[in-house]
Amino acid sequence: MPKQVYDVIVIGTGAGGGMAIKTLCEAGLKVCALNSGRRLDPEKDFRNHRMPWEMKYRGFGDPKTRMKDTPDFLDSEYNKGAWEHDIAYTTAPGTNWMWPRCSAVGGKTNFWGRSSARFGDIDFKAATLDGHDADWPVTYDEIAPYYTRVEKMIGVASTVQNRPSNPDGVYLPPFNFRCLDWILQKGSEKVGVPYLPDRLAQLTVAHEGHPACHFCGDCTFGCEVGAFFSSPWFLLPVAEASRNLELRTNAIAKNILVDENGRASGVAYIDRGSRQEYEVRGRVVVVAASCIESARIMLNSKSRHWPNGIANSSGQLGRNLCDHLYATVASGYLPQLLGQPSFPDNVGANSIAWMPRWQNLEHAHDEKFVRGYSMYPDGGCSEFPSYYDQIEGFGSSFKHEIKRRYPAPVSLTLQAPTLPSDKNFVDIDPVAKDSFGIPKARIHFQWGKNELQMFEHAKQTSADVLQAAGGVLEYAADEPETPGYSLHETGTCRLGNDARKSVTNRFGQTHDVANLYVCDASVFLNCTDKTTTLSILAFTLRTSEYLIEQFRRGDHK
Repeated sequence: MPKQVYDVIVIGTGAGGGMAIKTLCEAGLKVCALNSGRRLDPEKDFRNHRMPWEMKYRGFGDPKTRMKDTPDFLDSEYNKGAWEHDIAYTTAPGTNWMWPRCSAVGGKTNFWGRSSARFGDIDFKAATLDGHDADWPVTYDEIAPYYTRVEKMIGVASTVQNRPSNPDGVYLPPFNFRCLDWILQKGSEKVGVPYLPDRLAQLTVAHEGHPACHFCGDCTFGCEVGAFFSSPWFLLPVAEASRNLELRTNAIAKNILVDENGRASGVAYIDRGSRQEYEVRGRVVVVAASCIESARIMLNSKSRHWPNGIANSSGQLGRNLCDHLYATVASGYLPQLLGQPSFPDNVGANSIAWMPRWQNLEHAHDEKFVRGYSMYPDGGCSEFPSYYDQIEGFGSSFKHEIKRRYPAPVSLTLQAPTLPSDKNFVDIDPVAKDSFGIPKARIHFQWGKNELQMFEHAKQTSADVLQAAGGVLEYAADEPETPGYSLHETGTCRLGNDARKSVTNRFGQTHDVANLYVCDASVFLNCTDKTTTLSILAFTLRTSEYLIEQFRRGDHK
């Protein structure tokens, strides 16, 4: 019997995949979604207010199965099985990279940090301002209506701030500042650094059938009530209600299939349990597997039509890899808060405030570096007193000092964007394969001079802010976190009007293969000082509606 041919096959169910699936299904298209892992059950798989001492491994997870060099919050006892343990990449000599992959349905949206600022014209036209790389083929005015629709859809808590680097949107009431925020804000004002409510896709009031955050602090381990945006809570239920979605779980995409003309005709995937290979056919394929994985799938999609990977006539597939440089650039404590009553400062498990880009806004080279960075302050009564090893004593005196200092810790975390570089890219390892027999991605990456200058600048600025706030500086990072730590990598399938210099057009449609689209951060030209999720949602909504219009015109028969 002939195999079913779906209208669209979507690889991935995270921010990009989830938005594409919802939008396409609502339009009446028949969609088959492939997800590399299982569905999560919030009642069983999320933390559900359990404390570390209630867990067998104190929340850290079994040391025998933990992913190597992965932050504790990404692979813990609270979300066992959600993260991918089969290492799918190698690194080139001189490269140090961390690539945690969430295989669960919904991907990283289950556990993300929720900061949701819009990109602005200062980002889209950065090359015009500073002469580096190229402008985006989209303007802010074009994408702004999609940002607005997404913000109304998912709920973003913040305030109107009237800043040139950060366009304002449609917001729910912001999270309240904590004592430490008011103190740090005063210090920031003295130094000339903005200190404002962050833009958070976390509900301060009930919204679109979802309850407000109840301040349990478990966000990083998954919200069991859906009080912040995730694809499984906000997008996939709408798609399933349409009856136009077939979701295949534990389906690991191997490569994109092509017909006799080199057009996408389907996807080959490996069943995680049986390890057998299957094929699914579709009129259109949407790749939304995340920046590196999408490039890996497309580079592995070789045929006589595409000997270097599908839609790669430009040679740009996998190139232009960018990331956010993260580092705790300052930490210490505020003496004003010593001995104050304990208060659940991390009730939302987010930083509440942010220090948005303030460098090079009018003149591209006011600083030694081009473009700019943002920072996220945090502190107060966290679940575990990280300062325990900075206190001397033993027994009751030690406990007393832990308690006295509990409300006082503060830290500042840098988020600095890399510039595109010919040295930073993804290709396919010619030898290594993962446990499913799929060739691994090979990552080439080094921090550049520009972002390292931002790192040094941020260290000094943070120290100045802390001092101006009356705080005590105890620690500053000697080096950044390992590349990949941010989970904000971009660039491997970049947008562009010139098919010789880009992989996709301004709508995320590949130049070479008209029925192949990309819907994740890989299409972004570079990192900005903002996080990527809100923009993935906005760009994917735009791409999905463009795709629907192509169906209406009869272009995808």
